[in-house]
Amino acid sequence: MEMQEGTGGRVRSAVDGVHGVTLAGTALLVVACALALAGPAGAGVWLATAPVAGLAIWLLADTWYELREDHLYARSGPFRERIPYERIRLVRLCENLWSSMALSSQRIEVRQRGRGWITGTTYISPRDREGFIEALVARCPNLEERGA
Repeated sequence: MEMQEGTGGRVRSAVDGVHGVTLAGTALLVVACALALAGPAGAGVWLATAPVAGLAIWLLADTWYELREDHLYARSGPFRERIPYERIRLVRLCENLWSSMALSSQRIEVRQRGRGWITGTTYISPRDREGFIEALVARCPNLEERGA
């Protein structure tokens, strides 16, 4: 997989059934409940729940990763993370459902040097995991471990 610098190198997240159904279902359920309630109650429900529906749609529509000049940039809706290549100590393929910047259980685990497991571990799920991990590993000068 050839990775490009800048905006041309954006790689969208893979989306598996569990994540897609959960996020799309949440958005649809919120809208359906608000529409089912007529009058002032419906308006109140809509105002209270519209941000939830918006967030679910935003996550589905705007989760991607980019290998920039000196860092991995990950974006998932309103959430962003910039991980300098020199701080990456471990990169490996994995499968889990931990909350992170991934919309698929087929993920890449990225661990940073100098940070704990919770704040220093990011999971991403690019569509071409194998190609993306190869391009990422080639940019990490201080990589201590590359798992399968």
